[in-house]
This record gives sequence, structure tokens and C-alpha cells, in this order.
Amino acid sequence: MSPAPLILLPPSEGKASGGDGPPLDLDSLSFEELNPTRERVAKILGQVSERPRTSQKLLGVKGTALAKAMAENVAISGSATLPAIERYTGVMYDAIDYQSLGVEAKECFGQSTIIMSGLFGMVRPYDMIPAYKLKMGGKLPRGKTCSAIWKPVITKSLAAISQDRVIWDLLPNEHGAAWNPAAVKSSARYTVKFLNRTPDGELKTVNHWSKLLKGALVCHLVSNPEPAGSPASALKLIADFTHPEGYEFRPEMTIETNGATEIILLKDD
Repeated sequence: MSPAPLILLPPSEGKASGGDGPPLDLDSLSFEELNPTRERVAKILGQVSERPRTSQKLLGVKGTALAKAMAENVAISGSATLPAIERYTGVMYDAIDYQSLGVEAKECFGQSTIIMSGLFGMVRPYDMIPAYKLKMGGKLPRGKTCSAIWKPVITKSLAAISQDRVIWDLLPNEHGAAWNPAAVKSSARYTVKFLNRTPDGELKTVNHWSKLLKGALVCHLVSNPEPAGSPASALKLIADFTHPEGYEFRPEMTIETNGATEIILLKDD
């Protein structure tokens, strides 16, 4: 029996407000080795969020959205929490539709999924977190980007759990910069690219709807954890995948790049 795969996901830009869980307890979160960095980033974020001009530059929003983000960031330590799978509300998480998954798929999702976070580094779906706003690519005052701050500690944490496991790296560039795949040994690492082929034969990478398309793939992976976790069957699993938007696996376009197998899913317009 193959070990459960590791599925690396970004968070969502949009997040649910409020919550009915207790205030943030860093010791309750997964990857406790990240707590010193979590404390440091949270402290800096709280300080920055008391200054509107600096906050606008860091967070990239203004007006009522800025005021809301500042208030949430200042109150991080005392705010009510929600499980991460309920806190993150973007198009990918809507497409995953966690509540519709079967019991075994939910269990696999909880065991396999790691969500990258500018504030917390990495969390698992059931970790209780407050509302906040901080992009992984955000640059803290007089310091580095969050991805640069997190990269050494996230890499070390992933290396400790990746041995003999398949990694499904579904991270965009901003979050992919927060770890070093070359320093993380695994049985295989897969990345996924969605392409559209125009009537004149031109291939175009799907960017805007990529998260939506990846959501359906995540559901397929967690619903089939045994083949998803084995290099011997992973590509067959993708070949058997019927994507709801009509994208099909093209094995002849699969390439090895930077230590990963890049899977191409193509749709003819």
C-alpha cells in the first residue's frame, strides 16, 4: 500500500470572516516547528496593520477592504477561528467543495493537503485559524518577502515528511517560491498545466481559471489516494480522469523539468 500523497495548495485571496472556534493557539497548529517564525511574522503584521499607509503598500488594497484587513490583522491573536478549509473561500476551494466529498476522500484530504500561507507558513485543512490578510509575496517593512522568510523552514519541514511520498505541487509561482523542491526528497513530484488549443493550433496556458480547474483535479486525487500516492499508477490515474471542463491528459506533451514531471491537460477550443 502506497503512502498518502502530499498535495500542496495555495490559500485563497478571499477568506471567510468571523468564526466560532477559540482564539488562535499556535501550539494547536500542524508543523509546530514553524511557530517561532509564525510568532515573528504575526507580530510584524500586527504592528504594520496599525499604520494605514504602510498597510496599503503591504496588503495591496485600499478603502473599506484595507480597513477590514487592518482590523483583522491587528486582532489575529484574539479573534475567533475556523478550520482552514472553511476559512479559505476562493474559486479553487469552491470547486473542491469539501462538504460534498465522501468520508474516505475527506480523510485523505485532511491527511494529504498542505496549504501554504504568508502568515502561518503551512497549515492543514483542519487547523483552526483566524481571518487575516497577508500574501506570500508581500514584503514586510525593512525585510524580505514572506516567501523568502518561510523558504528555509518550510523546506526543512517538508523534507521531514516527504520521503517515499508523491508530491502533487499545485502551487502558483508566488507560493512555489516559499520552498526548495531540490532539497525535498520524494518518490515523485508532479506539476500540472492546463492548456487551450485555439482553432489555428496555438497553445495558450490557462491562467485566470487555473485555480478553478485545479479544484476538480484535487477532488480526483483525494478520491483515489492509493494510485495518487504511487509513481507507478499516478499517470494512469490522470489518464482516466474526466475533467468536468473537458481537459484531457496528453502524455506525449509530458516533460521532466526541474526534477518534476509536468502534466499537461489540454482542451481544444
